[in-house]
Amino acid sequence: MAVKKFALFLWCISFSPGLLGQLNYSLLDQNPASVRWKQLQLPNHAIQIIYPEDADSLAQLTAYYLEKHVNQVGQTIPSKLHPWKILLQNRGIYSNGFVSLNAPRAELFTIPTQNPALVGTNEWLEMLVSHETRHMFQNELGRQGLAKVFRSLWGSNGQALYSNLIIPNWLWEGDAVETETRLNPIGRSKIPEFYLPLQAYLLEYGIPSYGKMMGKSYRQLVPNHYVFGQFLSQYIRQKQGELAIGQIWQKSLLRPYPFAFSSVLKERTGLSIDQFSQLALKELRDSIQMRRLNVSDQSEQISPKVSQTFTSYKFPCWVTEDTFVAIKSGFSTIPVLVEFSRGQEKELTKLGPISEMNMLSASKEWVIWSEIKFDVRWGQKQGTRLVLFNRKTKEKIFWDGDEKWINPSISQDNKQVLTLVQQINGSSHLLLLDVDTRQLIKKIPISSGEQVLHARLADQNRMVYVVKSQHQKSIRIMDLERFAVIHEFHLGSNNIGAPFLKGDFVYFNQPIEGLDQIVRIHVKNKQQQVITHAPFGAYSAQVISNDAIVYQSYRASGDAIMVKKLGNEPWSTLLQSKPTPVLQELRPHYASQKYSKWNIFNVYSWGPLIAAQGNQLEVSLLSKNVTNTLQAGIGYQYDPNERSGTQFARFSYQGLFPVIDASFQNSQRSTSLYVDKRAPFDSLRTDNWMQTKGDIGIRLPLNLTHSAFAEYLTLSSTYSFFQVNGYDLPLRFKSEAFNGLYSSMTHAISYSKLLNRAYRDVQSPWGYQIGLHWQGTPFSQNLNSEIWSAQGKVFVPGLFRHHGISLRGAYQQQSNGNYTFASTLALPRGYTTVLYNRLFTFSADYKFPIANTDLNIGRLLYVKRLKGNIFFDASQGENIVKDGTSTTTFQSFGVDLSSQFHFLRFSQNFEIGVRCLYKSQTKQIEWYPLVIDIGF
Repeated sequence: MAVKKFALFLWCISFSPGLLGQLNYSLLDQNPASVRWKQLQLPNHAIQIIYPEDADSLAQLTAYYLEKHVNQVGQTIPSKLHPWKILLQNRGIYSNGFVSLNAPRAELFTIPTQNPALVGTNEWLEMLVSHETRHMFQNELGRQGLAKVFRSLWGSNGQALYSNLIIPNWLWEGDAVETETRLNPIGRSKIPEFYLPLQAYLLEYGIPSYGKMMGKSYRQLVPNHYVFGQFLSQYIRQKQGELAIGQIWQKSLLRPYPFAFSSVLKERTGLSIDQFSQLALKELRDSIQMRRLNVSDQSEQISPKVSQTFTSYKFPCWVTEDTFVAIKSGFSTIPVLVEFSRGQEKELTKLGPISEMNMLSASKEWVIWSEIKFDVRWGQKQGTRLVLFNRKTKEKIFWDGDEKWINPSISQDNKQVLTLVQQINGSSHLLLLDVDTRQLIKKIPISSGEQVLHARLADQNRMVYVVKSQHQKSIRIMDLERFAVIHEFHLGSNNIGAPFLKGDFVYFNQPIEGLDQIVRIHVKNKQQQVITHAPFGAYSAQVISNDAIVYQSYRASGDAIMVKKLGNEPWSTLLQSKPTPVLQELRPHYASQKYSKWNIFNVYSWGPLIAAQGNQLEVSLLSKNVTNTLQAGIGYQYDPNERSGTQFARFSYQGLFPVIDASFQNSQRSTSLYVDKRAPFDSLRTDNWMQTKGDIGIRLPLNLTHSAFAEYLTLSSTYSFFQVNGYDLPLRFKSEAFNGLYSSMTHAISYSKLLNRAYRDVQSPWGYQIGLHWQGTPFSQNLNSEIWSAQGKVFVPGLFRHHGISLRGAYQQQSNGNYTFASTLALPRGYTTVLYNRLFTFSADYKFPIANTDLNIGRLLYVKRLKGNIFFDASQGENIVKDGTSTTTFQSFGVDLSSQFHFLRFSQNFEIGVRCLYKSQTKQIEWYPLVIDIGF
């Protein structure tokens, strides 16, 4: 056992380079350079809030919620907070939050979600604070005991690596969701829609193994780690007490070996994690089965029945007597707009990068939704645009707004559009627009403290929407001639959503006995009727002309579209809650001050590690500031092969429109070669010499995505210099320089346009990539060389679904100078790189899934998928010699077999395989191991 513990210790160290030894800095998500930052220090806690200057009210609110909750959040975890920074992001369209130890910080995305399954009746920022600060307390446990050793040796990255290897991902998120539930009026564990994937899976597929829960599946939708994590976290607390999770967490970090968490849990409960999860899920399944015995729903499914994979049909809209449209997505398809007519399904168009979609709207002529409009440079900035799809002509019309327009609705007469506008200061309003002229008809304000969800135009010149205020929800109906509220129904803490108004009835989904069902209210007589009795929840109802409704109903295989005749379900008196008066809370005002954008250094990781090549020892310091503008590193690297060291420094400043990259290294080099001018070659000499090298360049990384194709363009230019001192051998390798100071330039263009992949696709089904590269010595000096290359790659579908073909062609030309640059092209697989004056290459790959296995091999492996690739490579290299041109050809063809699996119950995905190829030059078959993805 001691050997295993020591082996894992060394294993953790050896994997550190993947996280710590970053040589080429990737592009981070930044805010526009024009954003000015402010800071706010909580007086009673070591928490600093950093925020854009136009988010003062959001920062004050966040500070208030932190003061209100942070002590409660940490009550059950045996740790205290060290200084933390919380960054508010308000320029995007995403509703999210996270805590990271990579430049330690929390980030809260302030735009509130429209998803009732996430927000419930809570205040968005308050829920984020309770969830993300729990993660902060969890990370504090990584500063204690044995975990502290990893932090001391490798900084925050060492702490993160060790903590995430020992503590399963479901406990991180499940415990945070439990905390969020405990501190807010309606946390996610109290929202039926949140639990649907778990409940449906248990009843339709049975209890999954623990390995399958951790590794997921390509065959079924396994509930994610938020869902089953919340349930298991809650189960631990119920059975073991409020302090159990913190105690188990703390004790597990003291055991640096596989299955440490399971061993601690077994000591406490007598059950391994496999047994514990099986017992907990069996109890849940049995309770669900008891509740469902009397469930009977007389509805007809009109979407195709799904049996082999996961496919959802959402937000159905009735457009004519027998025609519906909906959004289809799933394991085998990216989001597309589909139409059902007389039982036949037809794809209308692929959706672009959709903004948060919790409703769809359609008329007889148009279907309307909103898509994300990415800023070409700033990753933290997104806008939206409305998309109007003409059902007759199949054309799209794009309506760009300067603000964040989401959840649009179109009137049945095609004349008006209603959309919700979310602003960066946290306020919002509704816009009523004229379709033909695109002119504003009316700006409808939304009161401070209220959130509007799912606003929709209705008949009789009305609109309906849900309003959330003071942790309660209401349905409002507004007359659009007088712009006055004519009806309001106060439904209290019921988590209602997706209202649809027609005639005297308003339809919506509401929790009924633990499941969301479609309910309608008679607007005039205030009566309520429960229409559906769906076994796993019903959502997004719309009325169709023949006195029936169409809606989506959840299944373990995906949401299905159902039609139900309106029958004789009993009516009951609508019980309304008294509206909660808006309380003017006495909130303290927190002093703020300017936060300088030149706070660019933030050392977060350090220490010794094995470099990515596996044969070099490195000691380094890494820095990244919290606003993502500067990444930097300095260190020393020792190469045992040459018995020499390199001092290096590198940085990437990304706070301006062009990214500025720079690196500097000073190396002691060693070269050994034979100095004989003719055979026999027996005069091997070795020389030690110094090389200083520097690079400074600019990049323009542009995001051009505006459709279902991800589209990127990067332009770069780099100036390099290197100086050689002390080289005394009379000969040299052509790839090394002699004494002196030299310089070169490198210019590159890369462009990629690829259709988004479905979950089961092995590669993008359509698209292409182009790369152009030039490197040379344009300045007057003793070295002269030039190399340029062009390559292109095309992606097309294979013979069967999820198969893919890729074809690559490239050409490279290098001058016959006195120096040789490294080749930018690779020879056929199996051959080592050889430099040529001219090089032509071609490759073809046919990639395909072999089997989706879901194979659990004890506690060691969970094999999720087997994949294959058949390839053919060919190259022709030409060298200019005295007598003309020397030509060499290379070919290889073979097959790759790989497996996607999870090792030792880690949530990280690994992909490893084997390659068998035949080489034309040697006429031999060779085998190679393949490491495609190590999951970190």
